[in-house]
Amino acid sequence: MNMKCQEAEDFYNAMSHCVDGYIFICRHPDSEYEVTLPEEFVEEFSLSSEYKKHYFDEWILKIHEEDREKYQNNLQSILEKRADSICIQYRVKDKNADWVWLESRVYMKRNADGEAEMLAGVIRNLRKNNQLDHITGLLNKYAFREAAEEKIKNQTAFGVLLLNIDDFKHINELYDQYFGDSVLRSIGMYVQSRLDSNASVYRLNGDEFGILITNPQENQAKNLFQRISHHYSTQKELEGKRYYCTFSATYHKHENGTGYEEFVKSLKAAMTVVKRQGKNHMEDFKPEFLQYKERELELIELLRNSVENDFEGFELNFQPQVYADSKILKGAEALLRWRCKKYGKVSPVEFIPLLERSDMIQAVGRWVFEKAVDMCRCWVYLNPEFTMSINVSYLQLFDPQFVDFMKECVKNAGIHYQNIIVEITESKFISDKELLKRVFDSVRSLGMKIAMDDFGTGYSSLGILKEAPADIVKIDKIFVRNIKDNSFDSSFIRVVVELCHQVGIKVCLEGVEEDAEMNVVSEMDLDFIQGYLYGKPEAAEQFYQMYLQAGQA
Repeated sequence: MNMKCQEAEDFYNAMSHCVDGYIFICRHPDSEYEVTLPEEFVEEFSLSSEYKKHYFDEWILKIHEEDREKYQNNLQSILEKRADSICIQYRVKDKNADWVWLESRVYMKRNADGEAEMLAGVIRNLRKNNQLDHITGLLNKYAFREAAEEKIKNQTAFGVLLLNIDDFKHINELYDQYFGDSVLRSIGMYVQSRLDSNASVYRLNGDEFGILITNPQENQAKNLFQRISHHYSTQKELEGKRYYCTFSATYHKHENGTGYEEFVKSLKAAMTVVKRQGKNHMEDFKPEFLQYKERELELIELLRNSVENDFEGFELNFQPQVYADSKILKGAEALLRWRCKKYGKVSPVEFIPLLERSDMIQAVGRWVFEKAVDMCRCWVYLNPEFTMSINVSYLQLFDPQFVDFMKECVKNAGIHYQNIIVEITESKFISDKELLKRVFDSVRSLGMKIAMDDFGTGYSSLGILKEAPADIVKIDKIFVRNIKDNSFDSSFIRVVVELCHQVGIKVCLEGVEEDAEMNVVSEMDLDFIQGYLYGKPEAAEQFYQMYLQAGQA
């Protein structure tokens, strides 16, 4: 008997050296239990010399208070015969008083009558297994993959709520990356504190979290998202700084027969659609989301073909801009359009972000600038005061040779630099302020003007008007849509005009489509108007015939 006990102990010690973790054995777990653990584990977590007699009572006190209920519920499910095995992640305080993430995989061996005989498993320190995210303290993408694959293998029902912070880069840009990391950590802690016992949260990539829910209840993911969204519906303060964020989310319940890679691909495709739909909401996965993603990948290749074939399918349209008081033509904004054989006309809202993400924007942006300047050259002979507004991607401004390129284009065209206006969206004015200031100073030193496009839609506040190196602010069309019935919109426009004029900035209002809208804004001291009321985007020949040849200049 003693020989057998010694052999068993020797075998246990040998296996303990071979297993990635600590082997845990508990005999007679439903009555007088006897626990066996490696000495290294006892030392690492400072268990008492009497731990074998009251292990669970001692161990539960070392578990983080936010994880205790989950731990107890999972253990109870085995003791009450509702499950034979569990896999759970939780935090425990080690001998250095540091919180470490552990993963317990436990199996209950029962006799022929179903009574418990032995509880056995492996306890792993996730920090030692490279499964801990060091910024948030949460489990990372490697732990997520392992957990998901384990459930797929065992055919355990689960779903994943994929949570993405909208425009998180603006927080980094407004403050710095260190503060951004603090925000991620704070969000991770909040989400962790709101999880049910059958859910675990993982930090996957950047500003993305995955919440894995085992045996999910109906609407569990939806209710969780609503709680998170509601909590962050107002500004938060952290480290003496205020920030605001929203979340996009998608939920996908795993179906048997679907592998891990296919499942994650579906999740990411769904998130792409959610982001395109306007962010700050949740969508359950639908099969057509995959089709959308496949279309996006196909469009990238079609765009690449167009670029490589001398920009085939690209063209410029021009929308008139008029003086607000006289309604006389001031100039035009050059707008990029693209069509392909398979899909016909594709909206700029869809293809321009694809150009930026695939780095084709550099080549296309130069083509746009060159073509727009060349067209401006033709039209300034008819109207020397004519100005051409050209949209420039912020990515182009990070090209150290782009300013020189613009300079040479205008010089070679033989027109004055003041005939050219460079437009960039408002949100990008807070991106790397120092770099933008240097670039814009170089542009303005030549005589070209800078316009802040889509003002009012970005993350920044009115305070940016004081610091922004802009000559013109273009108020976004969203403030015109309901201006007849919405006093806030009209008040906003008035305030922006007043503030801009105080610091020498001109104001252009976009999106004016009806006489009734123009009547409302006519007394607001605007400088310029752009909208369908005074002309839609037209091809170069049509624009010339309608606004220049007819003598309306």
